[in-house]
Amino acid sequence: MQYTLRDVLTIPLFSGAELLSGKETISTQIVDSVSVMELPVEDFVRNNELVLTTAIGCGGNTEVFLSFVKEVYLSGASAIAIAVGRHVQSIPQEIIDYCNKNNFPIIQLPWEVRFSDIIKTVLEQLNNWEQTCTIKADVLQRELLKLYLEDFSINDVLNYLSKEFQMNVMLTYENVYNVCEHPHKNESILLKKEEPSIVRFKNGKFMQIIPIHLLKQKYCFILFKAKKLNASPLPWLVLNQVVTILTLWIQKERTFIENKEKEINEFIKVLLNGTWTDKEEFMEQGQKLGLNLGLPYVCVVGIPEKLEEFYHQYKKEHSKEAEKDFMKTFSDLIEAAASKLNKKIIYTFQKDLIILFLECKADEASQNVNCLLNLLDEHIQHNKIPSISWGIGENHAGNFTFHLSYKNARTALEIGRSQKGAGSRSTFASTGIYQLLISLSNNTFSTELMHDTMGVIAAYDKNNGLDLLHTLSSYLIHQGNVSQTARALNLHRQSLLYRLRKIESLTNRSLNDPDDIFLLQFCLKLWTVRFENKEPSKTG
Repeated sequence: MQYTLRDVLTIPLFSGAELLSGKETISTQIVDSVSVMELPVEDFVRNNELVLTTAIGCGGNTEVFLSFVKEVYLSGASAIAIAVGRHVQSIPQEIIDYCNKNNFPIIQLPWEVRFSDIIKTVLEQLNNWEQTCTIKADVLQRELLKLYLEDFSINDVLNYLSKEFQMNVMLTYENVYNVCEHPHKNESILLKKEEPSIVRFKNGKFMQIIPIHLLKQKYCFILFKAKKLNASPLPWLVLNQVVTILTLWIQKERTFIENKEKEINEFIKVLLNGTWTDKEEFMEQGQKLGLNLGLPYVCVVGIPEKLEEFYHQYKKEHSKEAEKDFMKTFSDLIEAAASKLNKKIIYTFQKDLIILFLECKADEASQNVNCLLNLLDEHIQHNKIPSISWGIGENHAGNFTFHLSYKNARTALEIGRSQKGAGSRSTFASTGIYQLLISLSNNTFSTELMHDTMGVIAAYDKNNGLDLLHTLSSYLIHQGNVSQTARALNLHRQSLLYRLRKIESLTNRSLNDPDDIFLLQFCLKLWTVRFENKEPSKTG
């Protein structure tokens, strides 16, 4: 373990000394060196240094004495030991209170103890401790290399280190920017991800954080958290050896994960295209990748809306790194949602699309998908992810219908988004009428009929500033009820009747003839599909 102030206080020379403050921190106060210091302090005190002093320059002035102790504390010293008996008869209570407030150890030494004896003993112990650490680090390095060559997993190694150090050892790829109490200053700071740090908790325990710099300017962090009170930090010399070997493991595991993700994405592309040759062989390949293709699934395709605004909100640029962050966040959320529903899920990101296959039976497809999307909507409301438009395919009541369900979901997304707008949720079944109309819009006769009826109304609207198309739409929605239509349009009854007669005159159709009404309704829907709500799709 690290050489700390607690080790210093076990030296026989300190048998007559008294610890006046910072009793909770002596196990974690690292001691790297020892020195004698009098006024002025300036920049002569090193971090983690035990400072010995007679306070000769304070001249019995409490204010000057307190200022001197403050400077030593703020310099990052591990503790201050004051010889009492000649220049200082007793340590003022104001100084003890200040040190207690800041968890800074202050030691009262008998005058007769020589500083030179303390320095000699502490340096000898530091030298012995460093030699022991070097041996320990070498042994640990060899053991870790052996585990690495024997192809143990990273989790096996973390468990080994937990037992070896009697600490909880964790690996995280999350940014460790937690606010914590500085080991030397009573203030909150942000941990610097490039530097090793020690976090002290109020319960007396601590956690050491060691950053590991990976490729592409990324970091991960090894966390060593004390299990017991009064435990000492691990020596940085030993931890450096651990980090050196762990970096090999992490890079190897990251490469394996990235290659597997690429392999899964390529596999799903074949799944979406329906271009596999041997079904059984293809299913077996999916099983090796952790994908169970033998279950019934329904496809859901989504497109995130207004990503630029979402990234700007968090002061991010829409870059590849920002997109990776979004995909990582979404992956965590979708897996958590599927786990909550106790359903298998297969998903991938292709271009601007999110493609999901959710396990569900034929009679549960709609319910399961909506439950999943409702869980994701909760995160949209909290601005964790942007708004998303969704298209939901058909389950086809069977297995291995991935390609068909995907085509249905794409169709539902494109039509639903066009007709309902961004952020909508559409099923393939609900877009059936629009699919029919889109198909008919390519028919020459249907197109001519549409222009002969709706075209003349649209031209009249443009030239005269009326909105007869909207009037006709509202009239048909209210099933020919003049009073309800007038209220909906906020028009006088006579004004509405005038418009309706104008529509009949322009189209040469009667609003009292059921066949003419059907024809007008058909042409109006065809016109709407063809010319209105045509926001450019990003899903192509």
